[in-house]
Amino acid sequence: MDKELRRSICRLIAGLVVADDDLEPAEDAFVDKMLAKFEIPPDERDTIFPIVDRSEAAETIRQLPKEAQTMALDLLIEATVADGVVAPEEKAYLEAVGNELGISPAELDERVAAKLPKK
Repeated sequence: MDKELRRSICRLIAGLVVADDDLEPAEDAFVDKMLAKFEIPPDERDTIFPIVDRSEAAETIRQLPKEAQTMALDLLIEATVADGVVAPEEKAYLEAVGNELGISPAELDERVAAKLPKK
């Protein structure tokens, strides 16, 4: 996966975690781990900005190769539950991306629920 594709996926994830205008420490840690996984050095963290909104996220995911779409959606779901709370804005962002991929809101809810920590 080339560097620009990795950055595109990171932008999608970063957009989701700030969709509710509240970056929790667990979400920030998730982003840091994701950047490390995608080999984006700390001094290049600014390269994932500007953050994309949900309509831009839908457009971005449409343009990704199929394998990258699957990976990005999995990471978006993990990011959604990173702080243990699914904010309405995060859900709307995830649904915009899921809609673009032909995934129903109900299926997304199931996937998110499966990843949420059990209480």
